This record gives sequence, structure tokens and C-alpha cells, in this order.
Amino acid sequence: MRAGRTAGPVTRRLIVSADDYGLGAAVDRGVLRAAQAGSVTSVGVMGNLAAPAAVRALAAAAPRASLGVHLNLTTGRPLTPPDEVPTLVGAGGTFLPLATLAVRALTGRVRRRDVVRELGAQVAAVRAAGVPVDHLDSHEHVHLIPGVLAAVVEVAKRTGILALRSHRPCVLAPGGGPSRLAWYLRRPRRLAAHAAKRLFVARLGRAGLALPDGMVGGSLVVGGAGDGPEAEWDAVCAHLPPGTWELVVHPADPDVPTSAEEEARLGALTARRAAELAALLAPGFAARLRRHGIALVPFAAGAAARGPAIEIREAGRDRRRA
Repeated sequence: MRAGRTAGPVTRRLIVSADDYGLGAAVDRGVLRAAQAGSVTSVGVMGNLAAPAAVRALAAAAPRASLGVHLNLTTGRPLTPPDEVPTLVGAGGTFLPLATLAVRALTGRVRRRDVVRELGAQVAAVRAAGVPVDHLDSHEHVHLIPGVLAAVVEVAKRTGILALRSHRPCVLAPGGGPSRLAWYLRRPRRLAAHAAKRLFVARLGRAGLALPDGMVGGSLVVGGAGDGPEAEWDAVCAHLPPGTWELVVHPADPDVPTSAEEEARLGALTARRAAELAALLAPGFAARLRRHGIALVPFAAGAAARGPAIEIREAGRDRRRA
């Protein structure tokens, strides 16, 4: 983590975080299966959407996984009565789309107290299920919106949940290929976006929040990472630098019937979510980590840069990485 790092030899540690628990039955089942297998070590729970019984079932099925609140201001209805958070909702009392929320926030039309009230209610709802909560992240990265960021810091301090997702991107450049500089020069929009994210991360660190070293993913591998989740993650693991990094995944079980509302929420990502679940459950997932000498850790262990690795269950056996 970038704050609260302990002394000692630096190892390569990976937090595998599944977002969107509560978004729908297919997502909930996919996340639960991956967490139960040990491939997912951290889960973001949507406080305004996840049923308390489903949250408890997740905690019971994967007791060593970290649970965080996936702060949400763009999907579904707020837990707070809409007339008490008017700057966050539309005429029907549902959350605004991300683009509308961002414009409102950037033009000073989102009240900080509305954000604090609603996000605080979401944290309280997850805790009310009787499960420990050790970190915060957000749906559609809303905590990075300038008009929202300060409110998220306030919620973190009020609730005592002082670990937060870091959106500091880690661009991985395999030896012998194009450099990071060349990669960025061909992607000026990413250069600007990544610079902004690093500024946000610095602000969060100054606020006293503990953050992983950054985020990794197939799209951040210079020269490309192959086709599909398994190829992407293999490239990430092959070039992961020392430190504690977060890989964010969005698994869903395609065999679970979904409602029309859930289908709309999944959108074009349905096939990708199914592919990610298959990759997380494949025996090769554990082998990939072992091959590259990477310790799989929950968010809570990463927060202190210490602690045991997670067990990965494959072929009926439990495997543990120290």
C-alpha cells in the first residue's frame, strides 16, 4: 500500500477485486463462486442494491475475502429518501446516469451533504448485514469525480474505513517492446486521464487514506495482452512489479436467469463477465500465480502490506501461497 507500508522485503502481491455484488442474480452468483474458489480476494458490495441475506451468504462462503462498499451514485435508487438528496436524483427518484452526475458535479450542482448522506447510508446498510467492511471503492469510478471526491474522504473518516481503491494506473512495458513513453504518446487522452488519476491518488494519500500501489489490467500492457481474460492476466502477472496491486474483475454466471432490468444493467459486458468467471474458476488461474511468484492477498492484508495469502481451491485441493 502507498500509506502505512511496513518494513521488510518487497514482494509481488495481487488483490483480485470483484465489483458490483448486488447488481443482479447472475453477478452475485458469479462473484460468490469466484470468491468461494479463492480466486477473488476482495468484493465490492453495492449497499443500495444488495440484499442483506445475500451479503451474509457471501461472507459465509468466502470468510477470508475482504468485503468493501462499492459506493454507488449512478444505478438504482438511493437508500436516502430522494427529496433529502435532490442533487443526486432525477425526476423519478432514481440516480442520474454517470455523464449527467459528472456534469452536475463539475458545475457545482451536487451538494456535498447529499453525497455524504447517501454514501454513509450505503456503508451503514452493508454493516447492518453483520459483516466486517474493510475498504471502499466505487461504481463507475464516481469517487474520482472532483465534486464527489471530498465527500468520499469525509465518509471514509466518519465511518473509520480508511482503506480505499487506488486508481493509479500501472502501465506494464515488457522488455524489448515499445516504451511507456511511446505508448502514452500514441494515447494522449490516456496520458491526461492517468495524470489526473495520479493527482487524485496523491490527494487521497494526503488525507490519510491507505491505498494499494495502483491498478493493473490487460488494457495497460504495452504492446497488447492477447485475447480474452486468461491471456490478459497472464501478461499482467508476467510483468507485475514489486508492490501491492489491484486487478479489478466483473464476473457473472451466464447460467443464472436474469430479469430485463438486470440485462439492462449488464449491457454489452455480459459475454465478458461470463468469460472472466470461467477464467477465474479455471485450474490455470492458480498455476499462473505460482509460476510468476505472486502472492494473492485480500484488500485487508494488502492494507498493511502483510498477512497470509488466500487459498485457491483447484481440483479438490486447497493451495496456499505464503
